[in-house]
Amino acid sequence: MKKQILSILLCIAIQQVASAQNEGRFSFYTGISKTTLSNPDDVSYGDLLPTFKPTYGVSGEYHFTVFKRLPLGLSFNFEQAKMGQNYYGEYQDSTKYYAYSRLNYTRLGMQFHFGTNPRRQVALVGSFGANLAFLNKYQDRYELIRYNNDRLIMDIKNSSVTLYDTANLKGTLKNPLYNNFDLQLVGTLGLDFLISKKVVFGFFGRLDYGMNPVETNKESDINLETEPASVFEYKPAYLSVKYRGPYSDTKVRKETKNNAIGFYLTVKYRLFNPEKIEFYYREKTF
Repeated sequence: MKKQILSILLCIAIQQVASAQNEGRFSFYTGISKTTLSNPDDVSYGDLLPTFKPTYGVSGEYHFTVFKRLPLGLSFNFEQAKMGQNYYGEYQDSTKYYAYSRLNYTRLGMQFHFGTNPRRQVALVGSFGANLAFLNKYQDRYELIRYNNDRLIMDIKNSSVTLYDTANLKGTLKNPLYNNFDLQLVGTLGLDFLISKKVVFGFFGRLDYGMNPVETNKESDINLETEPASVFEYKPAYLSVKYRGPYSDTKVRKETKNNAIGFYLTVKYRLFNPEKIEFYYREKTF
């Protein structure tokens, strides 16, 4: 009996989706986010500065209605995103430092959509899903300013290192500082406006929440290109707070996650059959 009831409900659901108002949309979006390499130790110490980075991407969406009244949707997106963190701090010996981390990602993702009737002049839209982020490149730059205004600068771009103190030196990292992949949960909420029969303009707020550790937490000494070859001891994995000593023989630094909250604009092109009016509301004729 239970199997028969489930079969009947499934048939009804399939019939409703098949007869629902279907619509495809192709969209371009761009936005700016406040990004954070969130680490509890760094946050408690207070050396983090506000950091804003851009994101842009394209999305293919499919929208349908269930029981002629419940709008739902599914989308797949491809985007380029910059994330990172700015730092500033002062040491007890009256020196200070500026630093930043830059991480560039390619992200692929899927989101489920919900909201009010998408064919009205104004529609409330929300979504949730996940992105798989692939790290393309990164940069870590640290600048120590001494009391006589002399500077020590260490600039790390992927595996290449430039170290300047009394002379310019080049080198390579023993191990990468950041992991190649990250899984990020995504949530959005915003408004869509029909500005023509085929074009939708919208804006939305977006939250990205990283699930995986960003830093590798490996020993990353620098092999310098000197005669003879030498090693610069650089072991950020053994610091509880980034850019602050002393080093520890055990890994005491907590996990670092990629988080962001931002504001986005989007333009969408609609693909639909205007004669199909199963939906309870027929849109305005332009």
